[in-house]
Amino acid sequence: MDDHNQNAFFKKIHSAVLLSILFCASLFLGHTAQASTTFNVTVFYPDVRKPYSMIFETITNGIKEHPEINLSVQRISKTTTEAEILKSLQQKNPNAVIMLGGGFKSLQEKLNASFKTLYGAAFFSSQDIEKGIMGVSMDPAPSLLFKELKKLHPNIKRVHVVFEPNANGWLIEKAQQSTKEQGITLIPHQATNVKQAALIYKEIAQNNQHDESALWLLHHDPTLDSKSLLPRILVDAWKYKQVVISSNPAHVRRGALFSLLPDNQQIGKDLADMTVNILNGQTANMEPMKSSLVVANLRTAKHLSNFLMLKQKKNFALTYPKGGSYD
Repeated sequence: MDDHNQNAFFKKIHSAVLLSILFCASLFLGHTAQASTTFNVTVFYPDVRKPYSMIFETITNGIKEHPEINLSVQRISKTTTEAEILKSLQQKNPNAVIMLGGGFKSLQEKLNASFKTLYGAAFFSSQDIEKGIMGVSMDPAPSLLFKELKKLHPNIKRVHVVFEPNANGWLIEKAQQSTKEQGITLIPHQATNVKQAALIYKEIAQNNQHDESALWLLHHDPTLDSKSLLPRILVDAWKYKQVVISSNPAHVRRGALFSLLPDNQQIGKDLADMTVNILNGQTANMEPMKSSLVVANLRTAKHLSNFLMLKQKKNFALTYPKGGSYD
């Protein structure tokens, strides 16, 4: 190779190496810039006494863990007006707002018009979601309920649920999306009021093979009244050895087999992830909460002869009855 060709060759090599270095440097700088991006987020929640305040504080701690969120927290007293909340937000002008608790529904339209707003630590209806409400509901994810059900009672193939479309239709849609992978067939029964629902619950209890089917109770009205209807459902469940799971942990103390407790730290993390995704241009809607904190009724489990479940009791976050021995 003559000197001219040799110089040209080395110039090409030098240019290629230089381009590679510049390309790698640009990638590194791009990642560094991206990692250092932070969003200003304001959280509002009710100023309530302990232990209720711990719910909001733990959710807020979960939000704070996100490295891309610079969080401002504001407690709302009973005397705080909507005008004061809106004025505070206009002064801070955050990138996003997170409203915790169920007391802010009258503000939704005003907030959603001016800020990217998410909601949590409350229950939401299908009608709320149709209005564009985004966030994390306190309803446990049906997929996680069914996963625990199959773990504790593998023979279950069908799950009955009574629901009212305007209230719980969105949750039933979520449930139907997850049943295939769980090996479960969801059987939804529509009802418009408690009286109609009571007849359906009675029919389900009396006319099904309960060794392969379960009943899933939703959290609230209009298809479930905790004072009058719930006791009747649980009396029938005991009589017919029917597996009853619930979205409401309070039902377990009264005789339902199991539910999922809120994992408030995880709710905060999920709200934070959703907020950052939205601020980065992604879409979002309402999601049920994620939790692996099982609360179980061991007396009910023993009555159902579900001894497999009893062996797993060390994995439960909470059990009823308290102080009893069901080994």
